[in-house]
Amino acid sequence: MLEYLGSYGEEGCDLCFVDPISPHEWKGKIKDKLSNYKENAFIDDKRKLNLFIVLRLDPSEEEYDDISYITGHINEFMNFYQKSIKEIKELD
Repeated sequence: MLEYLGSYGEEGCDLCFVDPISPHEWKGKIKDKLSNYKENAFIDDKRKLNLFIVLRLDPSEEEYDDISYITGHINEFMNFYQKSIKEIKELD
């Protein structure tokens, strides 16, 4: 289960998510799936307790202020992530 935490970023926009359920043993498999995403998505390795995932976007000024741009990316990424976790479960 992926949960959206919020966003930050001085250059661009980093959307932050946490996966509190997936086992850490899947970390490598999840990284592989994230590397295939159309935007820059990665696991923040500084965090140890849960898997923290960052989706780094580079919106234009108009997009940065457009809530539908951000929510669209959140929904699309969450769907991608859930599909990826389902595939990992099936292969595990």
